[in-house]
Amino acid sequence: MPSSVVDKLAELATDEPLPEAYPVDRIRVFAQSPKKLFVYWGLAKDPFATLARAFGPGYRRYSLVIRLVNTDSGEINLHEASPTKSQWFDVHPESRYRVELGLYAEGRAFIRLLSSNLAATPRSGVSRSVDSAKEWGISSEKFARVLDEAGYASDALEVTLEAVDQRAQDRATRAIAGALGAAELPLLTSEELAEMRRMLAALAFGARFESLESDLSSTLAEWFARAGRFGAELNSDRLLEILRSMLGIETTSFPNDSVIDDSMRRAVRAVVGASEINLPSRPFHLWMPSMSQGRLRSLVSSAA
Repeated sequence: MPSSVVDKLAELATDEPLPEAYPVDRIRVFAQSPKKLFVYWGLAKDPFATLARAFGPGYRRYSLVIRLVNTDSGEINLHEASPTKSQWFDVHPESRYRVELGLYAEGRAFIRLLSSNLAATPRSGVSRSVDSAKEWGISSEKFARVLDEAGYASDALEVTLEAVDQRAQDRATRAIAGALGAAELPLLTSEELAEMRRMLAALAFGARFESLESDLSSTLAEWFARAGRFGAELNSDRLLEILRSMLGIETTSFPNDSVIDDSMRRAVRAVVGASEINLPSRPFHLWMPSMSQGRLRSLVSSAA
């Protein structure tokens, strides 16, 4: 190899420190998971220098802040900007967000400096998209069993409920929720019905209702509030009893906080950092419901 090439390779192999600042204005936001956003930014000039010239000593009242905007719901939250010029945010699944960097002082208008791209968080659970190719297709029942064997029991239950709904014209989830909440469900969109299945799966595996409440759509939030007024027991023991009596779903043991791994409740948690790998330390399985027409006809009749 020519010496000039060797010298060039040696030069490239030398670690160079990253610059502390980039002389450009930019801000970008990314969806890391259903409940996490990551944002980073840079400013070409010190905004406080410009602010001092415009407002004089009053500029000290201002702080550099991040304004997090949910473009679907219109919800806006202010956060103090991190000195590292990058930040994580807790957000809602299946929502679109824009992030704005600006200056703010109590009682004063927000001064926007930068506005980011739009980032959409995915749904918190298994995708409902189905591959149309025959060689890759799999039924909901088989997919639920694959998830169960992989240790994702919460997702397996959610997909199982979806499979039963497909057979029972979307009446299964309505019947289970009605029995749990002692209150009839209103008319729901397909997204809201999927949201209810996700809630039921999370509750069945020990998630506390209070930790899930902030993710509810307004329709389901009102329904759960009404169920609470009726004295409904929104806990895993009660829900598993209903699932067993209505669908024949059984578990190897009744889950509780002392035996359930977080991996079994993947749909209600988020991981910051590298890709998540599920290695459950405690084997736990669902016994899937019977898909016989007799059981489904009985379920449909009870929900009608």
